[in-house]
Amino acid sequence: MQMLRRGITVKTSYGVKPEMSCVVGAVKGKVPVLFDGGIRRGTDVFKALALGAQAVLIGRPAVYGLAAKGEYGVKRVIEMLRDELELTMALSGCPTLNHISRKHVRTKHERPRAML
Repeated sequence: MQMLRRGITVKTSYGVKPEMSCVVGAVKGKVPVLFDGGIRRGTDVFKALALGAQAVLIGRPAVYGLAAKGEYGVKRVIEMLRDELELTMALSGCPTLNHISRKHVRTKHERPRAML
């Protein structure tokens, strides 16, 4: 986690981490929380937003798009993430970004476990 002048950036190696909700709870809305790292699909964007991020940063996918197809590649990466996010929102019953909430995701600690 990196403290910025006007916000907090949560960095991870890969994927959305459930610890992010702890960061969001700790700052109590005083500073924006940005999620950086591990965003590869629109579902990752959805999970980060559901855990409380105000925004996600997509550096690596954008660089891959740039390396593959230049400006068009970057635009295509952003389109693909947007399309996947919109599909995930539709399947989750969220018509707008404001409807995405913590109730839409479960962490591994919240999963029901069989007691056999």
